[in-house]
Amino acid sequence: MKGLLERAQKSFPGRLLKAFGEAKAGNYAAGLAFNAFMSMFPLILGLLAIIGLVVRDPHLLERVQSVVISVFPGDAKDALTSTLKGASKHSGLLGLISIAGLIWSGSRLFANLEFALGEMYGVEQRKFLRQLLMTMAMMGIFVVALAVSVVLNGAAGLTPLSTILAPIVGAVVMIVFMTIIYRVVPNRSFELKEVLKGAILAGVLIEIITLVFPIYSKLMHGFSTYGAAFSLFFLLATWLFFVSEFILLGAVLNRMVGGAPQEGGLAEDAAANDTETRGSEAAERQRRVGEGGDPDGAKSEAGGESERSRAGATVGTNTKE
Repeated sequence: MKGLLERAQKSFPGRLLKAFGEAKAGNYAAGLAFNAFMSMFPLILGLLAIIGLVVRDPHLLERVQSVVISVFPGDAKDALTSTLKGASKHSGLLGLISIAGLIWSGSRLFANLEFALGEMYGVEQRKFLRQLLMTMAMMGIFVVALAVSVVLNGAAGLTPLSTILAPIVGAVVMIVFMTIIYRVVPNRSFELKEVLKGAILAGVLIEIITLVFPIYSKLMHGFSTYGAAFSLFFLLATWLFFVSEFILLGAVLNRMVGGAPQEGGLAEDAAANDTETRGSEAAERQRRVGEGGDPDGAKSEAGGESERSRAGATVGTNTKE
């Protein structure tokens, strides 16, 4: 039994989970989930307000709204739909406020995501203006991803295999979006092909948790006795926490496989330095274990080099004296 446990710990999934735990990624996931929860409704309302200014067809607007809501767990869809319908009755002033909320909350969400991914990669954040450029670009990409989802889901719904195709389409869209996030959001990242492994892992896990979350919700159905509002809060907060953990798990995988990031992200701040973080150190240790090296080898070498430098300086000083 002990040998089996040791083999499991030395396996790639075991080393990945160990690096994830040592990075304290769950703490960053909690902060990211809270930020996402606070940004969620301004983002959705802002997107629908912008689309409503361009698209006048009510059926198409309803289709877009259903695609947006389909991202969330099944048990939350009815409550979200009623909330959005209530907001649409005050679309004038609320639309302008929603667009402002989209810009502010979206920029804060992607800035927070940059911080969390930087902690996993060992990369400092951009300065404010470059960070703002990145967040604006990501919101544009988010709108494009939404439009693509509408088209693909509409096409899948026309086939008799829509029940099977819908989750596949959702997973593919999520994988592509996660690939863009891992490549673009951090100030320094990896080549596109190098972030694909983490994107596939995160995208598939997010789609799975979205599909099976209603089962968890039914097991926790007693919370609904406290009211629909609390039930919706608890459901979405828990789901967003899982999603945030999967995003950071994919980032740890990228760092563990790819080593130190070398490629610049969107609007890269070249003045920002790589830095040792708990996440980057944990991923680097497990990367060395996978290569058969000493997990603390780099630190030992750095320490030995530092000692040799100090010894050399001391000898030089004594020689001068």
